Amino acid sequence: MALLLVAFLSLSFPSLTLGKHHEDAIHFGLIQLGGSLSAHPSRLGQPSPKLNPICKDDKITSAISPPSVSIKSAELVTAAWEMSASSDYQPSTSDWIGFYCGDFLSTVPDEAFFDWVYVTQDQVQNKAGSIDLKLKSGRMNNCEFRFFNHDDGTSYCRIGVSSKVTITDAKTVVSQRHLALTEMQGEMRISWTAGTGEAPMVEFSTTKDLANSVKVEGNCHTYKQIDMCEEPANNNAGFVEPGQLCSAVMAELEVDKLYYYRVTSDGKEFSDVTQFRSSPPTYDPDYSHSYIVYGDMGTFSDSGASLATADISTAQVLTDNVRSIHHFGDISYARGESSTWDVWFDLVEPYASRVPYMITIGNHEFDYTNGEEMDPSNEPHFKPDWFNGGSDSEGECGVPMHNRFTMPDNGNGIFWYKFVYANVLTIMLSSEHDLGEGSNQYNFLEAALKAVDRKVTPWVILEFHRPMYNNEAYESDYAVAVGMQAEFEDLLVEYDVDLVLAGHYHSYLRSKRIYKDMINEEKGIYHFTIGSGGASIDDQGLYEKDWVETFSLQFGIGKINVMNSTHILWEFIENKDNNNTGAVTDSVWIVKR
Repeated sequence: MALLLVAFLSLSFPSLTLGKHHEDAIHFGLIQLGGSLSAHPSRLGQPSPKLNPICKDDKITSAISPPSVSIKSAELVTAAWEMSASSDYQPSTSDWIGFYCGDFLSTVPDEAFFDWVYVTQDQVQNKAGSIDLKLKSGRMNNCEFRFFNHDDGTSYCRIGVSSKVTITDAKTVVSQRHLALTEMQGEMRISWTAGTGEAPMVEFSTTKDLANSVKVEGNCHTYKQIDMCEEPANNNAGFVEPGQLCSAVMAELEVDKLYYYRVTSDGKEFSDVTQFRSSPPTYDPDYSHSYIVYGDMGTFSDSGASLATADISTAQVLTDNVRSIHHFGDISYARGESSTWDVWFDLVEPYASRVPYMITIGNHEFDYTNGEEMDPSNEPHFKPDWFNGGSDSEGECGVPMHNRFTMPDNGNGIFWYKFVYANVLTIMLSSEHDLGEGSNQYNFLEAALKAVDRKVTPWVILEFHRPMYNNEAYESDYAVAVGMQAEFEDLLVEYDVDLVLAGHYHSYLRSKRIYKDMINEEKGIYHFTIGSGGASIDDQGLYEKDWVETFSLQFGIGKINVMNSTHILWEFIENKDNNNTGAVTDSVWIVKR
């Protein structure tokens, strides 16, 4: 499902100052084309949240033709515009068109766009243009377009407003579906978003026609802007309500079996029927399976890498028997701009609705400086001298992630938990919280490592956002890595952890076995960084480390192919310049000692 078919850019707007408002300079026309296309959202990225103030003059109105249109969600519309002949408007490629929705459009501030697009060079030259849009409304029926002119170095002025677009099913249409494992074998959680939570329900069956289906009632909730920790997230005029965040658990699933499901929030409007495979047996140490891993994805379009990550992951799920996705932090990069979460979820839904999408927290979802009482982790604010966490979440402090995802309930929500999938124990941790001996997270980790039976579950893999080992020359991040080594590296070595996966650095690194910052084949652990899922690639220098096996400044994702109880085939799939199909550019066998 897509938001817009035009090319939205991940670029930063400058701070805006007040200017004159001339809404009579532009004429909008809306033409309903109808139909429904299958495409990604193409506003990938978000301008800076510092959009206030945008100049306004409500005494001036636009001449609009033709009249309003009514459509269903995701139908195609053309928005066309031209400049008045008498206008002194000077067009620029910094001009932009925003898409706005609300129950009462007159009360929706200019900062609260749901989506946006820059004007193109051809449109600047012609002083006219059109864009084809596949509209989703953020769960509100009434929508419109607003045109903003960048009339000097710091000011944007609204110069036109379209007629109203009514999206008739905005309240009930289901979107943003994503699966997740629970703490129980034989279960699968499905989560989704809608404008209403009157009657949430999942219906599932072993047949596509849903014959003899099981229906399970779900539950819905939401969060408010005031639930977040600090500015700008908790007072941003651009906040878009997240809608009803719903979920339900499909239980008593047969082992390793294909199922079909659909969901609804009102008992009338259903999602498409989609398939998934239930979890494999946990008693076969030689079970073969594959899954995708990455961090730092976001919704960035300047490189095309976020979209490529989604396309490659979708292809892997559909054609190459990939059974799950693991995303270790820096998820959407919303950073207080709530509509970015909508864009990101639409981007991953084609594959997250088919396989479990397991996540953990990153600095851009969690780190904050004030408002600890709103922190959903209910843990002491972690701020030792060596930790460089600041306001990287722009005030979100994990609240959107805490509300939008539900992970296995055996640790501390989305922050740390564990799950066994076939013959692999995955332990998800938070690098943004205390992992020192005696902390709640350390105690959880130690208990999980003690409890695993390696005869049945031979592989143990840890995933968290910030790496314990990486050789990029970011001094403050390197200090964090050293601090993490002191906190819990010995515990990992004691229990013979096989592999540690992380992101944070926007690059790819594959190490040799490391212990105490040195190559150690006897005790050491492999540490791989896959922070190359979409955010802009790093350009920092490197520290000299002899434990680096491979380092790459290319976008890409990792793939773990568990062959049996003794061999894993690791692959790095590069996702740039490969027509979004990917190419394996690095691989290695991980063999049990």
